[in-house]
Amino acid sequence: MIKLVVFDWNGVLIADAQATVAVDRKVFKAFGHKPLDMKTYRETFTMPVIDFFLASGFTKTQMARDAIKIQEMFHRLYEPRIAKVRTRIGARRLLAFLEKRKVEAIILSNHTMEGITNQLERLGIGRYFSRIIANDKHTTMLRKNKAEKFLRLVRNSPYRRSEILIIGDSPEEIEAARAAGVRCVSITGGYYAARRLKDAKPDFLIDSLTEMIGIIQSL
Repeated sequence: MIKLVVFDWNGVLIADAQATVAVDRKVFKAFGHKPLDMKTYRETFTMPVIDFFLASGFTKTQMARDAIKIQEMFHRLYEPRIAKVRTRIGARRLLAFLEKRKVEAIILSNHTMEGITNQLERLGIGRYFSRIIANDKHTTMLRKNKAEKFLRLVRNSPYRRSEILIIGDSPEEIEAARAAGVRCVSITGGYYAARRLKDAKPDFLIDSLTEMIGIIQSL
């Protein structure tokens, strides 16, 4: 029986992938690079973010010089843009199901604590989560640490590994789940192409959050 579901935030609970690509298109243009379309973005995005920019034509010299400016520009444009972004389809139904079933829900994200709490308040879904594990500041340009945080969460959890499920839209959650010995659900329609998720071999691959209900009921 599943007793804890750990959610990624961006692209999973909040439907911000289109907004992120739109902002990145402006960033690319501002720094002299051809903007990417959504299909290309989903085929190339990766963490840490510096690797994505390098794969997209930015040079190491340019990133050494401009990484902080790029990061600051992105977030300056991103936060106002998502002020009207909604939750992903099925999110509220899934969260209500977990609450009724008394399954604990936690957010584990590379985004900032401030950014997430602001959006949770705006969307009115903060009450569903017992805890938010996020960054104090924007650090994803140079490193990723989600797997470390998730392993620490699992080790300190009162639940058995078989009772924990993590859901994300990237191979990062799959890697974290594998390292911690728990099962992982990957959802399409976020930041990564479905093919890349399938290749990473999650335990479950879904297209809608409502599919999580059946998975939880079956475990």
